[in-house]
Amino acid sequence: MNSKKHKYSFRHLTIILMVIAILFFGYFCFTIVYDLRIRYINQNVLNSIAETNNECAKTFNRFIADIEKQTTWKVEVISGLRSREAQIQLKRDNPRNASVNKSRHVLGRAIDLNLYKRVGFQLIILKKANSKASWLATGVPEIAKKYGLLWGGTYKNYHDPVHFEVN
Repeated sequence: MNSKKHKYSFRHLTIILMVIAILFFGYFCFTIVYDLRIRYINQNVLNSIAETNNECAKTFNRFIADIEKQTTWKVEVISGLRSREAQIQLKRDNPRNASVNKSRHVLGRAIDLNLYKRVGFQLIILKKANSKASWLATGVPEIAKKYGLLWGGTYKNYHDPVHFEVN
Protein backbone atom coordinates (compact mmCIF):
# COMPACT_ATOMS: atom_id res chain seq x y z
CA MET A 1 0.00 0.00 0.00
CA ASN A 2 2.80 2.41 0.89
CA SER A 3 4.55 1.85 -2.46
CA LYS A 4 1.36 2.82 -4.36
CA LYS A 5 1.28 6.09 -2.43
CA HIS A 6 4.93 6.63 -3.25
CA LYS A 7 4.35 6.03 -6.98
CA TYR A 8 1.29 8.29 -6.88
CA SER A 9 3.24 11.13 -5.23
CA PHE A 10 6.18 10.72 -7.60
CA ARG A 11 3.85 10.86 -10.61
CA HIS A 12 2.20 14.06 -9.34
CA LEU A 13 5.55 15.63 -8.59
CA THR A 14 6.76 14.80 -12.10
CA ILE A 15 3.65 16.35 -13.65
CA ILE A 16 3.97 19.49 -11.52
CA LEU A 17 7.63 19.88 -12.48
CA MET A 18 6.78 19.41 -16.16
CA VAL A 19 4.05 22.07 -15.97
CA ILE A 20 6.45 24.49 -14.26
CA ALA A 21 9.12 23.81 -16.90
CA ILE A 22 6.59 24.42 -19.70
CA LEU A 23 5.43 27.67 -18.08
CA PHE A 24 9.02 28.92 -17.71
CA PHE A 25 9.81 27.96 -21.30
CA GLY A 26 6.63 29.68 -22.51
CA TYR A 27 7.46 32.84 -20.55
CA PHE A 28 11.02 32.79 -21.90
CA CYS A 29 9.75 32.45 -25.49
CA PHE A 30 7.14 35.19 -24.95
CA THR A 31 9.83 37.52 -23.61
CA ILE A 32 12.09 36.94 -26.60
CA VAL A 33 9.27 37.35 -29.14
CA TYR A 34 7.97 40.50 -27.38
CA ASP A 35 11.42 42.12 -27.36
CA LEU A 36 12.13 41.16 -30.97
CA ARG A 37 8.78 42.53 -32.11
CA ILE A 38 9.43 45.85 -30.37
CA ARG A 39 12.95 46.08 -31.82
CA TYR A 40 11.55 45.45 -35.30
CA ILE A 41 8.88 48.14 -34.87
CA ASN A 42 11.43 50.59 -33.41
CA GLN A 43 13.75 50.05 -36.36
CA ASN A 44 10.92 50.59 -38.86
CA VAL A 45 9.92 53.86 -37.18
CA LEU A 46 13.52 55.08 -37.10
CA ASN A 47 14.03 54.06 -40.74
CA SER A 48 11.00 56.12 -41.75
CA ILE A 49 12.42 59.11 -39.85
CA ALA A 50 15.78 58.58 -41.59
CA GLU A 51 14.10 58.94 -44.98
CA THR A 52 13.04 62.46 -43.99
CA ASN A 53 15.74 63.47 -41.53
CA ASN A 54 18.77 61.19 -41.26
CA GLU A 55 20.54 63.24 -38.56
CA CYS A 56 17.53 63.10 -36.26
CA ALA A 57 17.21 59.36 -36.82
CA LYS A 58 20.86 58.91 -35.80
CA THR A 59 20.30 61.04 -32.68
CA PHE A 60 17.22 59.01 -31.70
CA ASN A 61 19.10 55.73 -32.29
CA ARG A 62 21.89 56.83 -29.93
CA PHE A 63 19.36 58.18 -27.42
CA ILE A 64 17.49 54.85 -27.32
CA ALA A 65 20.74 52.88 -27.05
CA ASP A 66 21.83 55.02 -24.10
CA ILE A 67 18.49 54.57 -22.33
CA GLU A 68 18.82 50.80 -22.60
CA LYS A 69 22.48 50.84 -21.48
CA GLN A 70 22.20 53.32 -18.63
CA THR A 71 18.84 52.35 -17.13
CA THR A 72 16.88 49.20 -16.39
CA TRP A 73 14.25 50.23 -18.96
CA LYS A 74 13.74 49.15 -22.56
CA VAL A 75 12.24 51.42 -25.18
CA GLU A 76 9.16 50.98 -27.35
CA VAL A 77 8.85 53.74 -29.96
CA ILE A 78 5.12 54.38 -30.30
CA SER A 79 5.24 57.24 -32.80
CA GLY A 80 7.76 58.84 -35.09
CA LEU A 81 7.26 60.45 -38.47
CA ARG A 82 3.62 61.40 -39.09
CA SER A 83 1.88 62.50 -42.22
CA ARG A 84 0.19 65.88 -42.24
CA GLU A 85 -3.16 64.08 -42.42
CA ALA A 86 -2.40 61.96 -39.35
CA GLN A 87 -1.40 65.07 -37.39
CA ILE A 88 -4.58 66.89 -38.46
CA GLN A 89 -6.62 63.91 -37.23
CA LEU A 90 -4.76 63.86 -33.90
CA LYS A 91 -5.56 67.57 -33.50
CA ARG A 92 -9.23 66.85 -34.25
CA ASP A 93 -9.23 64.02 -31.68
CA ASN A 94 -7.60 66.20 -29.03
CA PRO A 95 -7.45 69.96 -29.56
CA ARG A 96 -4.50 70.13 -27.15
CA ASN A 97 -2.30 68.24 -29.63
CA ALA A 98 0.01 70.31 -31.81
CA SER A 99 -1.29 71.68 -35.07
CA VAL A 100 0.22 70.33 -38.28
CA ASN A 101 2.41 73.45 -38.61
CA LYS A 102 3.86 73.07 -35.11
CA SER A 103 4.30 69.31 -34.84
CA ARG A 104 7.90 68.13 -34.98
CA HIS A 105 6.61 64.65 -35.88
CA VAL A 106 5.60 65.90 -39.33
CA LEU A 107 9.22 67.01 -39.87
CA GLY A 108 10.76 63.76 -38.60
CA ARG A 109 12.21 65.59 -35.60
CA ALA A 110 10.24 63.89 -32.79
CA ILE A 111 9.47 60.51 -31.33
CA ASP A 112 7.06 59.29 -28.68
CA LEU A 113 8.09 56.32 -26.63
CA ASN A 114 6.96 54.06 -23.84
CA LEU A 115 9.37 52.45 -21.41
CA TYR A 116 9.02 48.89 -20.19
CA LYS A 117 10.84 46.44 -17.97
CA ARG A 118 10.25 43.10 -16.37
CA VAL A 119 10.27 42.58 -12.64
CA GLY A 120 9.89 38.87 -12.09
CA PHE A 121 6.88 37.83 -14.14
CA GLN A 122 5.44 41.33 -14.11
CA LEU A 123 5.76 43.63 -17.13
CA ILE A 124 5.88 47.28 -16.06
CA ILE A 125 5.10 49.85 -18.75
CA LEU A 126 5.57 53.59 -18.40
CA LYS A 127 3.16 55.47 -20.69
CA LYS A 128 1.81 58.95 -21.24
CA ALA A 129 -0.64 58.57 -18.35
CA ASN A 130 2.19 58.07 -15.85
CA SER A 131 3.24 61.02 -13.74
CA LYS A 132 6.08 63.39 -14.51
CA ALA A 133 7.76 62.20 -11.30
CA SER A 134 7.67 58.58 -12.53
CA TRP A 135 9.35 59.60 -15.77
CA LEU A 136 11.96 61.70 -13.98
CA ALA A 137 12.79 58.73 -11.73
CA THR A 138 13.79 56.67 -14.79
CA GLY A 139 16.65 59.03 -15.66
CA VAL A 140 15.47 59.22 -19.28
CA PRO A 141 14.81 62.99 -19.26
CA GLU A 142 18.39 63.49 -18.08
CA ILE A 143 19.70 61.34 -20.94
CA ALA A 144 17.56 63.40 -23.34
CA LYS A 145 19.37 66.55 -22.20
CA LYS A 146 22.67 64.98 -23.24
CA TYR A 147 21.35 64.88 -26.81
CA GLY A 148 19.79 68.34 -26.67
CA LEU A 149 16.31 66.83 -26.91
CA LEU A 150 13.29 68.73 -25.67
CA TRP A 151 11.21 66.54 -23.35
CA GLY A 152 7.41 66.81 -23.47
CA GLY A 153 7.32 66.44 -19.68
CA THR A 154 8.51 70.05 -19.43
CA TYR A 155 5.49 71.48 -21.24
CA LYS A 156 3.58 73.86 -18.99
CA ASN A 157 0.04 73.32 -20.23
CA TYR A 158 0.14 69.81 -21.64
CA HIS A 159 1.24 66.49 -20.07
CA ASP A 160 3.27 64.66 -22.75
CA PRO A 161 6.12 62.77 -21.04
CA VAL A 162 6.41 60.27 -23.93
CA HIS A 163 7.48 63.02 -26.36
CA PHE A 164 11.11 63.81 -27.24
CA GLU A 165 12.11 66.18 -30.02
CA VAL A 166 15.22 67.63 -31.60
CA ASN A 167 15.26 71.40 -31.07
